[in-house]
Amino acid sequence: ANDARYKVPWAKAEKALASIKVEVELGFDVATAVKEAGRCLNCDVETVFAEPLCIECDACVDICPMDCITFTANGDEADLRTRLKAPALNMAQDLYVSGGLKTGRVMVKDEDVCLHCGLCAERCPTGAWDMQKFLLKVTPAGPVRRPSASPGQATGMGAIA
Repeated sequence: ANDARYKVPWAKAEKALASIKVEVELGFDVATAVKEAGRCLNCDVETVFAEPLCIECDACVDICPMDCITFTANGDEADLRTRLKAPALNMAQDLYVSGGLKTGRVMVKDEDVCLHCGLCAERCPTGAWDMQKFLLKVTPAGPVRRPSASPGQATGMGAIA
């Protein structure tokens, strides 16, 4: 898949500033809109954090639309959950906690609310955040089909083939 982000075309500044009724963002043509939508539908992308590159500028914290990134002193998980920028509502979801950073703090990310939008990676001045593809294997729902089953033989879950 093409992961290039397409910039929304803007009206010329002179025209946009001439009247409040002028749309500034002109939008995409159909072909570009389809390409941009396809880029955004990548479910096989995750954020990867590299502690050695982080300068703790908090740019990722500022840009995150879900407030799922927090820099704080380390502690056990129950303690960390009390200091998150946004409360962790799903206690079954483990937090992603980085190794120690230069100031002794850690980066804590609540994966349950992360959109994987990549804004943290775009904003990071050092490349500490990176968007990486991974292989997503999903078992299909429904009964297991075994090609070796003879006609009339059960092929559902638990059947012996």
